[in-house]
Amino acid sequence: MAFLEIKNLKKQFGATKVLHGIDFSMEKGEVVAVIGSSGGGKTTFLRCLNFLEMANEGTIEIEGGFHFDASRTYSTSEIREMRLKLGLVFQSFNLFPQYTALENVYLPLQLRTKEKIRAQKTSFRERRAMTAAALEENKERAKSLLRGVGLEDKMSNYPWQLSGGQQQRVAIARALAQEPAVLCFDEPTSALDPELTGEVLRVIKELKDQGRTMIVVTHEMEFARHVADRVVFFADGLIEEDAAPEEFFTNPKSPKTAAFLHHTISQN
Repeated sequence: MAFLEIKNLKKQFGATKVLHGIDFSMEKGEVVAVIGSSGGGKTTFLRCLNFLEMANEGTIEIEGGFHFDASRTYSTSEIREMRLKLGLVFQSFNLFPQYTALENVYLPLQLRTKEKIRAQKTSFRERRAMTAAALEENKERAKSLLRGVGLEDKMSNYPWQLSGGQQQRVAIARALAQEPAVLCFDEPTSALDPELTGEVLRVIKELKDQGRTMIVVTHEMEFARHVADRVVFFADGLIEEDAAPEEFFTNPKSPKTAAFLHHTISQN
C-alpha cells in the first residue's frame, strides 16, 4: 500500500456531481502538483481530503492506521482529529487579524492541548500546571516553525503589518504545527505578485528538501515542472493524466491535457 491511498472518491452538491470517482496514491516524501482549469474539481478534492467537505463515497487511508470511509458517519470531534492528518494551506491565508504571527501559530496548538488536558482525570491544580507548561512548549514550537519559514523578525507583527508572501508563510507554519502526515496547498500563490510568489515557492521547495509529503494545487507551471515529483491533471471531476513532469509536459497522452498546456503556455 502507498503512504496515501484514495479510492473512488466522489462528491456532489445537490444534483451537481463535482468528483466522479478519484483514485489517487502517493508515497511518503513525494510532492504532487495538481493542475487544471477552474471547475475541474481540484479545490473540492483538497477540501474533501481536509474534511471541510465530506465525500459522498470513497475511502482515504494513510500508512500507520488512518482510515476514512465515506459510508460512515463521524462526530465533530472525530472530524477535528482527522483534519490534523491532512493539513491545508488556503490561497487566502485565513489568518486571525487580531493575533500576531506567533499567536496565529501557537494558539491553535494551545486550544488542542487544552482539550486533551481537560479530558484527563486530574485535579484542577494539575491541569492548570500542565496547561502552563504546554503554553511555553507550544510557543517555542511556534517560534521554531516561524524561524523555519524565514520570519524570525516578524513574530510580533500582526497580519496587516505583513506582506502577502509573509502572511502565507505564517499560514504554512500554522499548518506544519499540527504535524500533518500530508500537507496540502490550494493555489498558495494565486493572491500574490510574482516577487512574493517566488518567496512562498522557495519555502515549499525547502519543505520538499526536508522530506515533507505534499499535494500542491497550483497554476505555476515552472513549479510543477521543476519541483514536483509528479503532475496530476484534473478535468471534469476526474484525474485525466498523472505522470512525471518531463513526460507530462513533453508528451501528454490525453488530448485534454495537451489542449490545456497549449492554452496555458500561449497565455504566458
